[in-house]
Amino acid sequence: MNQPRKSMMGRKLGGSIAILCCFVVLLAASVGLAQETTGGLQGTVKDPTGAVVSNAGVELTGSSLVGSKKLDTDSSGYYRFANLPPGVYSMRVTAPGFTLLKRDGINIAVGRIPTLDLQLQVGSTGTVVEVTGEAPLIDTTASHTVTNITPDIVAEVPHGISFQSVIQFAPAARNEPLMGNNAIAGTGAGSFSRPGVGGSSSGSTSNGNGFGFQVAGGADSENRYLVEGQDTANVIGGYSHTDVPFEFINQVEVKSSGIEAEHGGAMGGVVNVILKRGSNSWHGSAGAQYSANALNANQNSPFLYYDPTDNGVAALGQDPRALTYQQRADRYRFVQPYFTIGGPILKDRLWIHLGVDPKFTSVGRSVNFGSANNNAGVQNFSQDQQTYFTTARVDATVTQKLRVFASWLYQLQRASGAVLPVADSTNGLFHPSSTNPLFLYQHGYGYVAPNQTINVGADFAATPKLVLTTRFGYFFENYHDFGYPTTGSLFSWLTAGVVPGNPPTALLDNHGNPLPQSLQQVSGFFSTGNDQTFTIRNANKHHQFDQDVAWFKSGLLGTHNFKFGYQLNHVFNDIFQHWNAPDVQLYVGQGNFFSPGGDTGTTNCAA
Repeated sequence: MNQPRKSMMGRKLGGSIAILCCFVVLLAASVGLAQETTGGLQGTVKDPTGAVVSNAGVELTGSSLVGSKKLDTDSSGYYRFANLPPGVYSMRVTAPGFTLLKRDGINIAVGRIPTLDLQLQVGSTGTVVEVTGEAPLIDTTASHTVTNITPDIVAEVPHGISFQSVIQFAPAARNEPLMGNNAIAGTGAGSFSRPGVGGSSSGSTSNGNGFGFQVAGGADSENRYLVEGQDTANVIGGYSHTDVPFEFINQVEVKSSGIEAEHGGAMGGVVNVILKRGSNSWHGSAGAQYSANALNANQNSPFLYYDPTDNGVAALGQDPRALTYQQRADRYRFVQPYFTIGGPILKDRLWIHLGVDPKFTSVGRSVNFGSANNNAGVQNFSQDQQTYFTTARVDATVTQKLRVFASWLYQLQRASGAVLPVADSTNGLFHPSSTNPLFLYQHGYGYVAPNQTINVGADFAATPKLVLTTRFGYFFENYHDFGYPTTGSLFSWLTAGVVPGNPPTALLDNHGNPLPQSLQQVSGFFSTGNDQTFTIRNANKHHQFDQDVAWFKSGLLGTHNFKFGYQLNHVFNDIFQHWNAPDVQLYVGQGNFFSPGGDTGTTNCAA
């Protein structure tokens, strides 16, 4: 009799400390932003003759900016705004003896710091000059390839329900299903899971079905997947291990080359999800997505299948004839309502953004077991999954120099009916699952997987040229199976045959009842529901701390930017998996299952 197969791993990849001392000295300004959850803007203010204008007042406002930002140009006419939330801004520039200059429609994206040079006109300060129809801003100082999937792109271009579906919008990024989930169907939740969840053996599964990605030739495990700058990748495989609905997203940033030192582990790309935040006006959204099998064509592709009634001619080396196998379409229903709201708690001081977005998926399958399983005939099975998404973010201006924020993203996923039999054939072919007992597909087999990401941070502008940025992030997710029987023993037939009844067998089923004295089963038969990777827990934890200091200097030989940084990234993985019950493997009619030609007439329990 087998002993339960157990493996318990506590993986502490802890204390991985990366000290990032990045000295960036460029003649044109190029600044690294802490984990890149914000952008920036810089430029020079000049008069009509081309001379620089010092001490000009520059004010920036926008719906994404909590309050407004003001500064004066330096002796070189240079200005620079750091840590700007992504969005559309307006600028006002004033100086004695010059007209008021207004510029609208300034788009700021995550990780970008474009240059916007401005020219004032001589005249009364009561005269307003509005600049419109200018060319889009381009960040000419960037040394990396970065793509920002902004809200307008999300609104206009078809995509899926998760941010993973827009990763391939970036150059050199492509969906690679071969990097997706390779868990065997019917093992735990491996055949029915969101990206990154499954009860397969640790290290043997990837992102999940079609959600694997290559970026710049790098494998999925060589990418970094971030939410608000916090690492959310699976500890073992490195693939994306969290989900974010588009209703919570401001934009998605994808880097495919020239990746900075703070992303030192990324040899492929860096994908960073930026969440929405509140502003000085109240905004909200509500709606729902719905889909069902009646709205979709049959996506099941036909495949070849050996005719089970044709044994071929072995002597001539002929295979059985091949037939076309077409699975019937499942019944399917998907519903995802959402509600978001954001605005000021205290105008110009404290802002909040909240969102809820539950997702309900149900799959129904009818299978004709025919005369098998005591003439079971047509049986109905269902698979139900619920995922509850919640987000909250608070931003505050403590002083004109100090701004702080905290964000929380939570999802809880629960699934029942994790194992389904193979779908029926539309043309009456032999059904591959028809010899399996019905209890292998109980609706009570399932899993639960909570997942959350927490970020807190502060931006402190000590001077207009010295900015300190602090970030702390925490990511946690866990997975465990439920519903599988965990008492008694599991009996599996490794060969077809009859368990002899004389002398009486001592085999008991999973409820402690004796099995029939003469029990004939086909090879591959299981006496009860089973999962060889039954997961008690698979917990991942990430702690991340970032401290950046950026100093900007203009004047001699142009503008120079220096950045110093420290990063602590601690990751932890605790896994406990085993057979849900001791596995007894029966090699019927073999005295030694390692020697099929040995003694006959005996029953063996093999470890």
